Amino acid sequence: MNAHILIIEDEYALAAALSTLVRRLDATPVVAASGQGGIDKLGTQPFVLIILDVGLPDMSGLKVLEKIQTLPKPPPVLVITAHGTLDTALEARRLGAREYFLKPLNLADLQRTIREILTPAKMEAPVQTTMIGSSEPMQRAFAVIAQASGNDAPVLLLGPPGSGKSIAAEVIHRHSVRAGEPLVVFRADEWPADRVEAALDDAIAKAGKGVLFLDEISVWSKPLQAALMHRMGDLKARLFSASSRELSTVREDLFYALAVLQVTLPPLTERTGDIPALAASFLGERVLSAEALAALKAHVWPGNVRELKTAMTHAAAVCSGSTILPHHLPANLVKAEVANHLEDTMKRSLAAWLDQKTTGADETMPAYDDLLETVETSMLETLLKRFDGKPTRLAAAMKMNRATLRRKLREE
Repeated sequence: MNAHILIIEDEYALAAALSTLVRRLDATPVVAASGQGGIDKLGTQPFVLIILDVGLPDMSGLKVLEKIQTLPKPPPVLVITAHGTLDTALEARRLGAREYFLKPLNLADLQRTIREILTPAKMEAPVQTTMIGSSEPMQRAFAVIAQASGNDAPVLLLGPPGSGKSIAAEVIHRHSVRAGEPLVVFRADEWPADRVEAALDDAIAKAGKGVLFLDEISVWSKPLQAALMHRMGDLKARLFSASSRELSTVREDLFYALAVLQVTLPPLTERTGDIPALAASFLGERVLSAEALAALKAHVWPGNVRELKTAMTHAAAVCSGSTILPHHLPANLVKAEVANHLEDTMKRSLAAWLDQKTTGADETMPAYDDLLETVETSMLETLLKRFDGKPTRLAAAMKMNRATLRRKLREE
């Protein structure tokens, strides 16, 4: 027997579209056009899922959601609304909504979510990882990291903020002969000028025979650099240092003392091919949809791998299923990036279509107006569906002349 999905939606066109989507997933839709109608149907049979509109004619969908949660075994609920506000979103989550979708609906996202609910995947805790990368710059970095792990020389780690310098230092330490000794991190910019040398001495003492990691060495004052050079002869700890800036401010003798081995970590924009593997390592058993991955690859990543990890942590926190969709990503990743990706995809598809239509002798070329009519017809059909088949609404929203729109629709 097919699973039954209750659709509580008063807009006929949208309810019909949702019913078609549900049937496509081999489930049976049951439609209610009001909140009370939906509540009444809850008592007639079990449902594996409820798709619930907030704006119902007789009551708020949130009232219906509250009623659903009083059932002995409430099914998951997907809330949809045309007027999303923070209060509505928070209240929907508080009342147990599985997901929250804004109109106009992205039916592809909705379909994936429903499929996950009908065939849930086993979820496990995210897998902890060290460093990942198959790109050429990362392979070069890995080679030096391997060398650094096998000897006791000082290591200088270079790369933009968030590129993984601290992780690289931990990896080298963990695989070195000093793995059993402490790794102590010292940042000069965390201390006032009159206390920074004392703090450095304290860090040296804590490191002992372990590793002293001097982070952001490029911001050190000249007196502090001189103080470190003065202490170098008595150091028992191995030295790691790191910088995300140019090292022109570091005195020459200190640079050569710290940079026996150099590990250069590239920005994420130079290794976008590593993004799928990196994202997967942060997500565990969750997977990225193609659209979400496209948004990640289109982003400029000023925060590099650290920013990617934060974005995946955010996505995992808001996604209750197994597939990360674009709306699970932080907002700054899914605006211009996705728009640009979709626009590029449209241009490529249009170019391929034009190539197919205009291949041949000049005398066989289609008229420009015929090509334009085909494109415009397809665009109007899509827009009309978005506005529930109502030309008046479409014309008003898109600032079109209503008479011109109706004429174009008659000519289709």
